[in-house]
Amino acid sequence: MKKLHIYLFVVFALIVGNVFAANEYRGHPVNDRITRLGDIAQFVPVLSALAYSSFIQDWRGVQQLGLATGSTMATTYTLKYTIREERPYEPEDSKGHTFPSGHTAFAFAGAGYWQMRYGWYVGAPMYAVAAFTGYSRNHARMHNWTDIVVASSIGIGFNYLFTTKYVPENTRISVSPTDGGAMLQFNTMF
Repeated sequence: MKKLHIYLFVVFALIVGNVFAANEYRGHPVNDRITRLGDIAQFVPVLSALAYSSFIQDWRGVQQLGLATGSTMATTYTLKYTIREERPYEPEDSKGHTFPSGHTAFAFAGAGYWQMRYGWYVGAPMYAVAAFTGYSRNHARMHNWTDIVVASSIGIGFNYLFTTKYVPENTRISVSPTDGGAMLQFNTMF
C-alpha cells in the first residue's frame, strides 16, 4: 500500500506541473477555445483512469498507470531539456522546450493505459481525446506535428512496458492438457 501512495503522488505531481505550464500563453496570438479545451482535455484520460481504477479497487492498475505516466513524463521532460528545439511560435521570453509535446504525451499515457488495461471499447474514445489534445497543441502553434507524434509514441510505448490486461482478482483462467487437446477452465466468484 505504501508503493501505491508513491504512485499516486507521482501522478498528482505531474498533473500539478502541467497545470502550471499554462502560463506559456501570455502574449500568445492563438489563445482560443480549441487551445483551452486542449489544455483541459489532456487531463481527462489520466484522471478518469485513476478514478475508475481506484473505484473498482484495481490497485495493480493504479501502480501501472503511475509507472507508465511517470516514465512518460520523465522521458518527455528529459528530451525537452536536452533537445532545445524552438516552438513554431516563439515568444521572446521562451526557452525553446518544445520537443516532444508534454500535453500530448500526458494524454496518450492515459489513453494507452485505458486501452491496454480495459480494452478498446473505452480506449478508443480516450485516444480521440488524446488526439484532440495533440491537435490543439498544433493549432495553438506551440508544437510541430513531429513533436506530437513522438509524444504520443512515448505515452503509448511506456504502457506496452508496464500495463497488463485487467483480470479481476476473483477470476481465474487456466489451461490444462488433456488426451487429444487442451481444456480451458474459467472460474469466478460472485
